[in-house]
Amino acid sequence: MSGKITQKDVAKAAGVAESTVSRALAGSGQLAEGTRRKITSEAARLGYEIAPPEFPTTSRRGIIGVVVSALHNSFYPYLLDRLHNELDDLGFDMVLIIDEITRDQAGRKLRSLLDTLDGVIATTATIGSPMVEFLKECGMPTVLAIRSNMRNDVDVAESDNFVAGAEALNHLVSLGHQRIGFLMGPASTSTVKGRLEGGLSVLEEAGIPFDHKMLFHTEFTHEGGYSGFVQLTRASQPPTAMFCANDVIAIGALDAARKMGLSVPRNVSIIGVDDIPMASWGMISLTTIRQPIGKIGSMAAQLISEAVRSDTVKQPKQHIFPMSLVVRGTTGPVHGT
Repeated sequence: MSGKITQKDVAKAAGVAESTVSRALAGSGQLAEGTRRKITSEAARLGYEIAPPEFPTTSRRGIIGVVVSALHNSFYPYLLDRLHNELDDLGFDMVLIIDEITRDQAGRKLRSLLDTLDGVIATTATIGSPMVEFLKECGMPTVLAIRSNMRNDVDVAESDNFVAGAEALNHLVSLGHQRIGFLMGPASTSTVKGRLEGGLSVLEEAGIPFDHKMLFHTEFTHEGGYSGFVQLTRASQPPTAMFCANDVIAIGALDAARKMGLSVPRNVSIIGVDDIPMASWGMISLTTIRQPIGKIGSMAAQLISEAVRSDTVKQPKQHIFPMSLVVRGTTGPVHGT
């Protein structure tokens, strides 16, 4: 190879991002040892000369990427507002990356921006997310907010989703409901897994059989809630109550119920999760399980700040926040009881 060898040449030879080479040659602790050895080996083979840094933090840019899949859920603007304020207080700028990282060949936007970021807060991780593994291999400080990859190998700030499901079902069962529909989001997410398991545990404890026909997986959208509600109420024995994986799904279910001429909660009770601001509007008055969005945002910002500024590998931290029932106007006793 002719000319001066650069970090870009080393990155190409090692098959990694240029930012990963920079971290490896600077001795950053936020990097898998196997990746570090591969990079240093290629650097030596190519004859790359490692110059001592003039300042200990010259590679930092003060920019954190926050990844969301979409903004149609009003839950996310609330979370992003908190993250922006917290990161600003900690001395970081925030870059919003709208990128679906749960599908094949996804994460293109995030990958293209890695060299400009000091760390990533991901709100879209799936169970066993390959994107999380990619970020770890790149040595990119990473925090998962709201969802986790359920491997306990990266910092996480999320709610107790099992308890959320249990609280929702305890409320419905206490009102006399036994035929309960589950309008859930994607099964590949830790939020849905936890909320579903929590709800089913209550049915089992109460001796109420679970009808798998009463389970409907959809997207975390108004449209998903609307179509799922229609599907479940077409059963020969429709549910008297619906547990929705989030408030946006629940609001879609509310719209479907009213379009079908069903009275809520007289004909069917509906409960959501999150307690987004819209849930408390008088025309909606949604019973829900409140998620401490502000606390999660604050913790995620603190965790990424610690990860970026640390020069040593630390044990991943999982911060799980409690959730609480908020009773409003969409749940009531089974009609006639």
